[in-house]
Amino acid sequence: MSEANAQVARRSFHAICNRDIDGLLELYDPEIEFLPLTGTRVESGGYIGHAGVRDYFQEADEVWEEMQPHADDIRTVGDDVVILGGCAVRGRGSGARSDNPMAWVLTMHDGKVVRHRGFATREEALEAAGLSE
Repeated sequence: MSEANAQVARRSFHAICNRDIDGLLELYDPEIEFLPLTGTRVESGGYIGHAGVRDYFQEADEVWEEMQPHADDIRTVGDDVVILGGCAVRGRGSGARSDNPMAWVLTMHDGKVVRHRGFATREEALEAAGLSE
């Protein structure tokens, strides 16, 4: 199951990089809890369900011309997939580029992502999944 969960995580990153939101939602449970680092609903508990995920990416599209998350290291622990990497972005309008370290924990159930959490540091993600370096 661990490798299958890691494959779903890889496919989700591929979908995000290609702005294939329909493909992404095929990997997400209809009641997905989507908790990115940025967005208008982060402070109020994130984005819920497929409609919430669509809302997030619509908001992100207004800010970022490009958004390319990259997974440099993937680890599985139980139902969690920990992704250590970063996200390269290019601002819409400004053209400013950055590539910041980030990490994510995707929680899986029956082959679907039920919770997607973003973290500013790898340490936070590892701790959230009960791991350490």
